[in-house]
Amino acid sequence: MKQAVLFAMAGLLILGWSVTGKELMEKPVRYQQLLEEGEQYESDEIYVRAIESYKEALNYYPGSREVKIRIAKDYLALGDESSFINQCNGMNQEYGYPEEVVILLADYYIENRRNESAVHLLQDALKNHKGGEEVMKRYEKVRYTYKDFYLGYDDIFPFRNDSTVIVEEGRYGLMNTGGKTIVRCVNEWIGVLSGDRSVIPVLKDGKFYYANSSGYRIEVPRKEQFVEELGVLCNGMAPAKINGNYGYINERFEELSPFVWEKATVIQNGFGAVCQNGKWALIGEAFELITDYVYEDVITDSYGYCSISGRAFVKTKEGYRMVNEKGEFVGEELYQKAVAFVTDEPTAVKKGEKWGFIDVDGNLVIEPQYEEAGAFSNGLAPVKTLNGWGFINQEGRLVIEDTFTEARSFYHGLAPVKKGNTWTVIELNVKS
Repeated sequence: MKQAVLFAMAGLLILGWSVTGKELMEKPVRYQQLLEEGEQYESDEIYVRAIESYKEALNYYPGSREVKIRIAKDYLALGDESSFINQCNGMNQEYGYPEEVVILLADYYIENRRNESAVHLLQDALKNHKGGEEVMKRYEKVRYTYKDFYLGYDDIFPFRNDSTVIVEEGRYGLMNTGGKTIVRCVNEWIGVLSGDRSVIPVLKDGKFYYANSSGYRIEVPRKEQFVEELGVLCNGMAPAKINGNYGYINERFEELSPFVWEKATVIQNGFGAVCQNGKWALIGEAFELITDYVYEDVITDSYGYCSISGRAFVKTKEGYRMVNEKGEFVGEELYQKAVAFVTDEPTAVKKGEKWGFIDVDGNLVIEPQYEEAGAFSNGLAPVKTLNGWGFINQEGRLVIEDTFTEARSFYHGLAPVKKGNTWTVIELNVKS
């Protein structure tokens, strides 16, 4: 009896082995048949059937990346773009951004002008695996793409301290870096936010005052103070013209210095500049003279800053030169004109009839070749060619086409540009 049971068990085992062996033999055969069916459907452009065949094939080999890529491509050919994107994103998560899938999805985004999505995809791919020549090639392609805020103003000044002045029908307002209006265009003049982003200088109805970051009036001059000009606050002090002369005040209109100058700049990075009897001198934070009154001019930006990078441009009898916070000349070159630095990146200088770029050490980094130019920021600088304004990178390559009527420097990825007669703001998809 026991022997019969043993024979029976052995027979069942042999039968099981034969069935399993048969299934193992049939599995790759059926899998291959499904792949061939899918390929045939693709050749006939019956993509729905092709997808069905490939999905059934995955039942045999669930981890087949090759089959999943075929499904993604068929979704795209079918016009089911949502399923195509989901399929690619699923593979990126499952396999750690394989190059073939990244390139497939990136090319789709680029061809459909979805540059922001392409940037995010490629940045994620580069974080997961460094290198990849084809991935880098596509990243460079979209690196300098941008989106438009679709604003429309008569003028937009350069950004500073997370804000910018906007102009509409001759009236001035203030906008933040998110495109939100802080102060409506109802003023005769306005400055940008202070260095600590808390205070705004305003001129309305013939009267100067300071407003808070929400645009509400918080401080007004004293009765004996006739304010003719009011500057941007930086480190608790601002230049102001009161009762005919310039000096420095705090946000409560308390006078911090003598009022003896004809002009004065914002003081930053330890120094600024003042003018007396038609000549300029550098001064320190305690309003002490760093140099004598020996300069014919000092370059400032739109808001009265001259020393954002710890460098300033002063005019001697021979031409403009760069100086440091001690009043020492930096470099030996003379320039016909210069643009104040806005960061530690290079700025524009004019030599002869053309504009080029120098760094903070006075080294020429891009030869003079442009009709006009602005300072570098975010690795880009606005330049004017014979066609119009565009942006170059620090290798001197035009990376944003010269199609604008005018353009200003970037600030945290934002730049005011003029299209036709209207100013708007563009935002880089890659801000680093």
